[in-house]
Amino acid sequence: MCKNDVVIVSFIFFLFCSCSKDKEIPRINQYSQVLNDELLTTMPGDLLLVDNYLVWSDPFSHNHFLHVHSASTGKELGVMGKVGKGPKEFVTPMINRYCVDNKIFAVDANGKTVGFLSIDSLINGQEPFCEVSDTERELKMEKMDHGMYIETTKNGSETYFRSVIDGHESFWGVYPIPKIKKHIGTYEFYDSTRGLFVVTSFRFPYLALYKRENSVFTLLWERKADQKNYIITDDDIIFDRKIKGASDVCMSKDYIITLERDREKDPVDESIVRRDISKFPHTVFLYDYTGNLLKIVDVGMPIMRIVAGSNSNTLYMIGGNPDYVLAKCEL
Repeated sequence: MCKNDVVIVSFIFFLFCSCSKDKEIPRINQYSQVLNDELLTTMPGDLLLVDNYLVWSDPFSHNHFLHVHSASTGKELGVMGKVGKGPKEFVTPMINRYCVDNKIFAVDANGKTVGFLSIDSLINGQEPFCEVSDTERELKMEKMDHGMYIETTKNGSETYFRSVIDGHESFWGVYPIPKIKKHIGTYEFYDSTRGLFVVTSFRFPYLALYKRENSVFTLLWERKADQKNYIITDDDIIFDRKIKGASDVCMSKDYIITLERDREKDPVDESIVRRDISKFPHTVFLYDYTGNLLKIVDVGMPIMRIVAGSNSNTLYMIGGNPDYVLAKCEL
């Protein structure tokens, strides 16, 4: 073999080794601090970070369905959102995952009550319930930010989302499985500071990032798994329920964070997990803002909800230790 051939072979070997090394995703064990171990609920709902407050919902509560805690200490500061059939009360409460002016939108799935619940009013000892405006009542869309509203389109539409921003209507977004124009179960998270909107699915491994420019959202990138856990038949999507995608998603200062099971280390059959918190995933996947998976972090406890803010890499969680707890982890 001549000298040039040796050089070429050596270069190819070096390149192969480098690429293989690049594909190795670091797995890290990270300590989590319990902030509050007195979450008395049969099944917590959403977890929100609003300024210096953590808010979690209890959809099966018989009293109040929103609990407000200090994000720094975990201390519960108050409850709001009355459960009942009276005025300003909710039979089957539902909230959205966006909060504007420290007000959380709530609607009764089996009643007529619609309104905002103000954290500031609660902290100041005032009635937290606020009426929605006539415009918001007519729109029937989720309020993401000032003058910004969003909803999913109907199945079969050309785009996935419809938004109204400062009075301008736009249709945008791709279907995660483009062959079938059908909405699948998704989680979304919006960073109003950077105008970034992330979408993931609990049906199958999927991640997409959109960027707001004025009144329009543009797709920056999509990330899909190489192996499919679904088949398409008779114009429908049949998912393998033994495998799931992400159970939640949020964005921190440096990372897009998904709550996912590390199936290489924890190959649990998702169809048998149900409400057994001990079987929930205990790992979060950290991506950069160009869609590269940087590392997988084991937080040391099963997790069911995550949230973070754009000014730090602190991750807040509802986890099991062994009962439901509020916890945080520095990523």
